[in-house]
Amino acid sequence: MIIDVPVILTVSSFLVFFGLWGILRHRGDLMRILLALQLIFLGSLFNFSMGSALFSDASGVIFSLFIACLTGVQTVASLALFLLYFRKHDRLIPDHIEKMKG
Repeated sequence: MIIDVPVILTVSSFLVFFGLWGILRHRGDLMRILLALQLIFLGSLFNFSMGSALFSDASGVIFSLFIACLTGVQTVASLALFLLYFRKHDRLIPDHIEKMKG
């Protein structure tokens, strides 16, 4: 089964727009903001790999692998910071995150 290029580009643009909408909609919940950011990265990953396949160039695939590794590291680091903050304060309230500075 071969999927056309416009279909994949449409899906990736929907992922980016849903991610932007999620960030704007859930400004108070840090975990939902993190998941919305993951959607934006996934949409850009689809765009880079589709452009790479369309132009027969490997640089888009390499860059999309870099984006995938970056999102994994971002998720692990963010969850570790959330866990440390939760253990110290017994709740995650985004308004009080500025207490984590220096």
